[in-house]
Amino acid sequence: MCQGRFDFAGLFSISFFNLGSKVIGSIISLKGIVDIFIPIGGKIMIQGDNVILKGLEPDDIKERHLWLNDPEITNYFTNLSSIHLSRNDLEKWYENISQKKSQEIHFSIFTKEPKHIGGAQLKSIDWKNRNAELGIFIGDKSKWGKGFGTDATKSLIFFGFNELNLHRIWLKVDPENLAALKCYQKTGFIQEGILREDVFRKGRFHDTIIMSILANQVLRKVNEK
Repeated sequence: MCQGRFDFAGLFSISFFNLGSKVIGSIISLKGIVDIFIPIGGKIMIQGDNVILKGLEPDDIKERHLWLNDPEITNYFTNLSSIHLSRNDLEKWYENISQKKSQEIHFSIFTKEPKHIGGAQLKSIDWKNRNAELGIFIGDKSKWGKGFGTDATKSLIFFGFNELNLHRIWLKVDPENLAALKCYQKTGFIQEGILREDVFRKGRFHDTIIMSILANQVLRKVNEK
């Protein structure tokens, strides 16, 4: 296997991997912050410091089924906190999102071992206005509080801005979800506002915080390194 590399003003580089004369994939590296491997004709794979984000596959549904029926994991999920999902429900969901690839991109989160530990997504992608909603969860509770969510969030942000050419990435978070808030603030998200009593969960209404990050914020941080 051989490799060719092109650098662009010192900000990012693209490496092409070949078998003989055939290009089998490429890696986009943004100053060593995150590597995005794009296999030819295959699933996208994003490599962070401690995690790898791979395009969601049918084989990943088994773990998701267990995680999404665990109330401790879905406690702050706006649409799943009190709903039981069958394996068939998730398989139908997978078929549905497979038809919406221009609007949603779903990933499974793996450690470097590799071990499947969670999921992430960019959805509601608005190509005209170049924005998308980010969602992420760590389903393996033994990995909570160890930085995997932060690394996955950072990696997905760079993918959205540098590979999809997005301008703004936004998200919703429950004010009581302190671990998630800490993760998003650490990765550069800024609070835009609050949707008052936006979600009814566990017998009462809850506020929702809207946060976002802009591409130029990330570029400034890269230039400062």
